[in-house]
Amino acid sequence: MAARFEFGSKLDGFYIPYASVRRRASPKKLVYGAHGRIQRGGSDDSWAIHREHLARSAYIRLYGPSASRIFSRAIWPEIRSELYRQLVYARRIIDSDPWWSVLNLCRLVYDFKRGGIVASKLGAARWALNRLPSRWKPVIKSAIKTYKGIGDRKDRTILKRDARRFLGFASIRIIAFDIALDTRRQKTAYLRKSRTGTGR
Repeated sequence: MAARFEFGSKLDGFYIPYASVRRRASPKKLVYGAHGRIQRGGSDDSWAIHREHLARSAYIRLYGPSASRIFSRAIWPEIRSELYRQLVYARRIIDSDPWWSVLNLCRLVYDFKRGGIVASKLGAARWALNRLPSRWKPVIKSAIKTYKGIGDRKDRTILKRDARRFLGFASIRIIAFDIALDTRRQKTAYLRKSRTGTGR
């Protein structure tokens, strides 16, 4: 596809044996496509997140049974751990790829606020434009424009100036939402036990 189509080299993907798909553990030593070439020895560092996307029908099925009949559902502790890894990665590349980091930070804030993963980076960025303090609108808009390939010199200046500050703000929000979410889950568990008579 990389040889025949203009955007073929932009595609990536794994070839995952069925036995590996059924496990909760992240599959290793995978054959995968990246940068227009077949590679070997890959792993999926966002396995739980990808499984949750599939469980929520965030895919297009070309052939075969539905994903829910193949992939096991992810549980929140698995997803949470991988989301924090994405936060670490966003910090690592905040200077080299600020637009990607800003968009992914928007998605991380959204995910921890909602306690699940549904939105794309662009969808979460649009949510952030409406819900986060207005002072972050310029850096988010510049990240969106850069993602779409229409960013200009002004956008690069804004990202260079504000991306790291947005990282600090988003990190605090993520932790706060995570604590609140954990508190809500504990209360729900207590109520559930009370209803069944096991929490007395």
